[in-house]
Amino acid sequence: MQCTLREEICYEGIGLHSGKPVHMTIKPAAPDSGLVFRRVDLPEPVEIPARIEFVVDTRLNTTLGSQGAKIMTVEHLLASLAGMGVDNAVIELDNEEVPVGDGSALLFCQLIQRAGVVNQEVPRNYRQLQDPISVSDQGRYMVALPADEFRVSFTFVTDHPVVGTQYAEYAITSETFLSEIAAARTVGFAHQIEAMRRQGLALGGSLELAVVVGDSEYVNELRFPNEIVRHKILDIVGDLALLGPLKAHVIAIKSGHQLDAMLAQKLAAATAG
Repeated sequence: MQCTLREEICYEGIGLHSGKPVHMTIKPAAPDSGLVFRRVDLPEPVEIPARIEFVVDTRLNTTLGSQGAKIMTVEHLLASLAGMGVDNAVIELDNEEVPVGDGSALLFCQLIQRAGVVNQEVPRNYRQLQDPISVSDQGRYMVALPADEFRVSFTFVTDHPVVGTQYAEYAITSETFLSEIAAARTVGFAHQIEAMRRQGLALGGSLELAVVVGDSEYVNELRFPNEIVRHKILDIVGDLALLGPLKAHVIAIKSGHQLDAMLAQKLAAATAG
């Protein structure tokens, strides 16, 4: 059955990339309404449905846009809502980016637990595949296979001596998402941070909000030995939440937000109607 929040959630923070303060309110919503963002700081509030056709940028985050308005870095919050089984909600923001929380999905999951999730007595509609679907780009690969559950396998490949290759696989249930995936933070390589900030990105980042990889060691303490690949799975859960509930086994090698969006577009076309 579809679910929504028992009561609304309020949270204030800053955007990971913009560094701007933002107030967020997540409200219960009616069955079949899905997840919808609402910019309430504009002269006329703009609603942006959390659907793949509203993706306008995938540069180091997933950004949605409509009617000249945008919402940056939606993936961690969407992963939290989808991972905790929330189908319908309205997310009101008074700025252009979702707050970063603690750099993972954990804080949002804790807020959802506190608010409560309620059954809406309307069946949940899952997207299901009949045939495998794949995408690739410059040595990065994703394939979605027919399955009776949502499962993600990820291989993170790098020649960086600190990180190396990491692999993880999880069936995405509320229990597994909360215990194994939600706390994994976004990753940043120390030598790339200044260049990102010159591009206007990572302006709200800090050592508390990310796994920072130095030349010869991790700059800060890890929450999991393979925290990076767990966060990559978190990102996939968030990006594919733009499709609504999904049953498929997604296998990814070196993918990121751009490839996630490419796969989501193909999945949407294959499962339309």
